[in-house]
Amino acid sequence: MHGAWDRPVKNRTLFFGEGLFETFRVYRGGRIPWIDEHLARMARGCQFFSLPFSTEEARGAILRVLNEIPEEAEARLRLNLLSYGDQDVSEVRFSVHWEVLPDMNRLMSEGVRLGISPIRRYSLSPLVRFKTTSYMENMFVLRWARQHGFFDAIFTNERGEVTEGCISNIFFIKGDRVVITPPVEAGLLDGITRAKIIEILDFMNVDVLEEKILPDDLPQFQGAFVTNSVIELLPVRLIGKISYPISSMIPRIQDSYRKRVLSPPFSQ
Repeated sequence: MHGAWDRPVKNRTLFFGEGLFETFRVYRGGRIPWIDEHLARMARGCQFFSLPFSTEEARGAILRVLNEIPEEAEARLRLNLLSYGDQDVSEVRFSVHWEVLPDMNRLMSEGVRLGISPIRRYSLSPLVRFKTTSYMENMFVLRWARQHGFFDAIFTNERGEVTEGCISNIFFIKGDRVVITPPVEAGLLDGITRAKIIEILDFMNVDVLEEKILPDDLPQFQGAFVTNSVIELLPVRLIGKISYPISSMIPRIQDSYRKRVLSPPFSQ
């Protein structure tokens, strides 16, 4: 073949998993709480991985799609940052997908069951600190969890310390006024909802401790719950073979969280 020929720019997210994403819950009326915090986390990920990023373009991509979501619906919305280029990233593009949320009232009232992941993760890997599209490990373990009747599975790190779920952060209740959660240094995503729950607990005068937790420590707790932006907060009834009651603290945290979510202003 003679002369130059055109070919599409390589989608590096498809080829190498080189991209980032953020997941939002859209509330009735098209409201998205804490959008600034989500976009700031994506910006930090882009800075770490040397990917170009524009907060204005990301926000615009979200707002354009919001018009498609029915006014009375609640939805899960995912913002994807896709990278393109041949030898290196030359540009990024945003794609946005959404779906109507199923009713989660039953999960909120009955609680969820969690397994312990059959594989461990390395605490210093940047892939646990950011929401990257290199997500096969999470999906592999989440599929394992669902096949075994669990809502999610809890990872441990190379030292055997509890870190987080495939799709959630985890908190444990000890006594009446203490909540313990694994520290970010154990190797986990510093979730937006995780941070908001810590703020709420502090406002409720509950002591929040970020401490090392081992699987052998799990029987000592009086309750547990998991969080993310979509599920908000769900009580945990079982981890492996260890059962927990639904602590009276959990509905109070849920109520406080929902009041914050539904209170303006929304930074869109």
